[in-house]
Amino acid sequence: MRKLLFGLVAWVSAVTAAHMALNVNWSVIMNDRLPLDKRKLNVAYIPVT
Repeated sequence: MRKLLFGLVAWVSAVTAAHMALNVNWSVIMNDRLPLDKRKLNVAYIPVT
């Protein structure tokens, strides 16, 4: 039972770490934590082709 619980916790941790590394935009999160005068302005646009 203890091996199963350890394996489950390890699997959930690995999937969570992979998700955070691949799908979270860390530069935006860190930019939001900067003081207002040091933040970069992120402007979204739709390219027209």
